[in-house]
Amino acid sequence: MPAQTTAPSLTYQPLSTSAVTPTTAMQIADAYACVRALADAAASLPLIAYRRTADGRQRLDNATSALLSRPAEAVTQSGLIGQLVAHLQLHGNAYVGKFRGSDGQVDQLALLAPDLVTPRLVAGRPRYAVQGLRGETSDHGTDDLIHIRGLTTDGLLGLSPVRQCRIALGLSQSLTEHAAGFFENGARPGGILRLSQYDSASQLAELGAAWNQQHGGVKNAHRIAVVTGSVEFQPLTMPMDDVEFLAQRKLSAVEVARIFRVPPWVIGADSGESMTYSNTEQQSLQFVTYSLRPWLVAIEQALSADPDLFKPRQYCEFLLDALLRSDSKTRGEIYALALDPISGWMTRDEVRRRENLEPER
Repeated sequence: MPAQTTAPSLTYQPLSTSAVTPTTAMQIADAYACVRALADAAASLPLIAYRRTADGRQRLDNATSALLSRPAEAVTQSGLIGQLVAHLQLHGNAYVGKFRGSDGQVDQLALLAPDLVTPRLVAGRPRYAVQGLRGETSDHGTDDLIHIRGLTTDGLLGLSPVRQCRIALGLSQSLTEHAAGFFENGARPGGILRLSQYDSASQLAELGAAWNQQHGGVKNAHRIAVVTGSVEFQPLTMPMDDVEFLAQRKLSAVEVARIFRVPPWVIGADSGESMTYSNTEQQSLQFVTYSLRPWLVAIEQALSADPDLFKPRQYCEFLLDALLRSDSKTRGEIYALALDPISGWMTRDEVRRRENLEPER
């Protein structure tokens, strides 16, 4: 095995006229909605540090738990996790920098810009070239940062959903630009005023201004039009190509949701299925299980495997109860089973703690 192996260079050649990048992808409404849905959901979950014990597990109350609660000055856990998930969605990689104090211990965690970090292998170990703000490059290893990656084909670099699916995102971007241009430059009137006699340009201007003043705006919508003289109003309807454009726009929204593995209903797209009381809870569970949880597991395992943060038998885990919380009737039925004197598995104080109630005196 050679002493140094460089990761294969990934060159992305655009296959469409729309050059979609992680930056421009956030200007596409559907992509922005998908990234925000996943980032906000992950940011709303507490990340708890635990220690495995003979009786199960116990929450940690040490420097690591404090660091996860407040990763850095003016940085909350919610802010760090939300930004981390956004990096994974847009770049396929997230890099958590470990900043040490004077005693050599990690006292701050902060994210590095993914486009400024280049991973490679040196003697079978990952190394990272980090570009500074002034263009200088520094070399770091796993002692300095934690690499969290998404889907990967080489085990080193995560694949960016934006770059891999740039054609579908480019279509959505083109449709958005087309719609903007349609309303800005289309010059398509709602109708035509036809004069059988043409006197002067000033007469046309006065007639148009009077018509807009009488019928333009929301307050004047659907007012009865009274036309005298040799003036005829001819309304214009939407042509079939515009109807097809709207259908293509709906299809594009579903396609973008599929790229980020987000159910269409999460971003308000038409999935062809109606939301009812009976299936809302099941669809929410599917979002947590298939869309969000894979990213949460990747974050949990990457942080838990870092020896600077966690000792053996210690780990961190997101608390999913907030997202999976059922209605009061269902919770009551579950608690009744959990408190059964013979087959139960919870105490009354544990139930009260889950309901944010004080323990019994």
